[in-house]
Amino acid sequence: MPRHSNYEDFSKIPLQEFHDTGVSSFFRVLSNNLNHQNILADNKANIMIYINMVVLSLVIGSSARNTEYWQNLFVPIIMFVSTSLLAIVFAILATRPNFVKGIVTQDDLDNKKSNLFFFGNFTSLTAQDFEDTMLTILKDDDYLYRSLLGDFYGQGIVLKRKYRLLKYSYNIFLIGLVLSTIVFGFFQYFNLN
Repeated sequence: MPRHSNYEDFSKIPLQEFHDTGVSSFFRVLSNNLNHQNILADNKANIMIYINMVVLSLVIGSSARNTEYWQNLFVPIIMFVSTSLLAIVFAILATRPNFVKGIVTQDDLDNKKSNLFFFGNFTSLTAQDFEDTMLTILKDDDYLYRSLLGDFYGQGIVLKRKYRLLKYSYNIFLIGLVLSTIVFGFFQYFNLN
């Protein structure tokens, strides 16, 4: 049954009910968007790590078996291996957990300055302090909204860092792939002539 089925038109619905629904929807959409972007970033990093690991194992394995053939192409092989290693490093840095343990003092709790939605902050509290503080947050709309927004802001900072590192990883891979291929073609052309 629709929530507003007892109203004949929406103009008779109290404004506060629309506001509560809008705020709830806002936080749900923002949370879903941040989680989705985080999953996308991790998937992109995993793709980059996987592709480069496969390429590295193929290049190193084939060049180690046929050293006489590949010794003329030492420069492009080193360029490509270096490119793959750098791309992997930046992809790993993008997915590496960056744990910051916050120290929450009683003064922070009393002045409503702490963000207890991040596990690094609330694990320093006792279970009783955590429950009491969370109940206080839930009873105070302003404190609740500010805490949620602070948590979302922190997640946004982490996502910005992840995507910046992923951009470096993809750019290194792209530029290194193109340059290595050009140098490989150059060496092949002059070795054949």
